[in-house]
Amino acid sequence: MERPIFKPIGTPVLELDTPALTVDVDRLDRNISTMAAFFETKSAKLRPHISGHGSPAIAHKQIASGGTVDGIATTTVGQAEVFARYGFNDISVSNVVATATKMQRVCALAKVAEITVAVDNASAIGALSEAATAAGVSVNVVIYLRTRQKSIGVVQGSVAADLAAMIENANGVKFKGLIAYEGALLDVANGDIATESQKWVNLVLDTRRTIENAGIDVQVVSIGGTHNYEVVSEIDGVTEVQAGSYALMDEKYKTTRPQFLNAGRVMTCVTSMPEPGTVLTDGGRKAIGADAGVPGIDGIPEATMRGLSAEHGSIAFDPEFHHGLELGDRVWCIPRDIAGSINVHDYLFAIRKGKLESIWDLPARGQYR
Repeated sequence: MERPIFKPIGTPVLELDTPALTVDVDRLDRNISTMAAFFETKSAKLRPHISGHGSPAIAHKQIASGGTVDGIATTTVGQAEVFARYGFNDISVSNVVATATKMQRVCALAKVAEITVAVDNASAIGALSEAATAAGVSVNVVIYLRTRQKSIGVVQGSVAADLAAMIENANGVKFKGLIAYEGALLDVANGDIATESQKWVNLVLDTRRTIENAGIDVQVVSIGGTHNYEVVSEIDGVTEVQAGSYALMDEKYKTTRPQFLNAGRVMTCVTSMPEPGTVLTDGGRKAIGADAGVPGIDGIPEATMRGLSAEHGSIAFDPEFHHGLELGDRVWCIPRDIAGSINVHDYLFAIRKGKLESIWDLPARGQYR
């Protein structure tokens, strides 16, 4: 756990100790309202995925803004347990459950909230049925379809239909539908995202028809994300879109999703300038996260993040360029992957108009299991 060094509410942001994970609340609210307004008139609805922020405060804002299914998505059972404690009672774990321990935890959650989990094999269905029956609960189940090579999920078509029939005939579980994630498609040119998305969604919808032709109702088809929500939400048969990165945004989405603003940033401090063209900060991997790549630098277009060590960031400039930075100045970093940055912090400084408005806990941070 971080040892918090808190300042009074109303403190100017530049007076906060660094490195500090911050969220610009005005930008956050704009991002949330932009997405909510889009889904308000769609038949498919948004299911906010919380892994991109891990914050109950943000998730409550997302639900309250409208356009959602009135529920959230998590990646792990541990995240679901946390958010159930914060008043969320419709939670979809967008991941397969395989172990007896996790199934028992899912069944415990089903006593206090409506829980949906994914499966991709017959063994898991049988084990989950036994656990739910023993616990006296009913667990919603979706089949995870494989739309990418070397990924989780079952192949489309008759194999998935057989699993749906098995769920229909099992005790303690209720078949709800299908889920898939075709990948973020960020390496595809913008003009082709619609074509690529349609290709993957068609695989899922073909399977839906196969299952329905067998007399089994498919209530949920969950697919897509921040990268292609506009496309998949318009496809007849899709019922919900799980998107999460749009709320805080990050460097990898910066150019492809310009309708959303970078609300989540890490404020760092200049600690050394050892030579012309090199500036060091106190923001390293432990504060920003670098699994997906180095962060961007906000507001200094001439700067390039050369790399991160454990505790420091190395920023490069043209040696002939006068950057004007001095020791103690603040440098704002936009994490390459906001979820990875969130995962190394226990709390988030909520900033509005340059001043500290609140401090939001991140209780789902580190909930891998």
